[in-house]
Amino acid sequence: MRQMTNGSDTLNVVGHIITRYTVPTYDDGYEFYILADEPDTHTPDPDMVHALVMGRGIGAMAISLSEIEPHVMARTTSCHAILPARGYRWADGVPA
Repeated sequence: MRQMTNGSDTLNVVGHIITRYTVPTYDDGYEFYILADEPDTHTPDPDMVHALVMGRGIGAMAISLSEIEPHVMARTTSCHAILPARGYRWADGVPA
């Protein structure tokens, strides 16, 4: 896990997924910063995870892993090998 911050907003990132273009529901390639299960973001369905989604815009939402799975180009749980989302920085100050 690695913490990503944007002002007073701190997110616990446990994974990163990049999808190719033309994903159903997502009209361009997107990056999904998968967030750690926290009391206010826990879903009972293991297929559903909370993520910060970055594409044309950026926002946090619940996503279905099975829905995006056929379109995944890259996936990692090593958050030290990725750049933070647009407008965010890594809390440890270490660049990717």
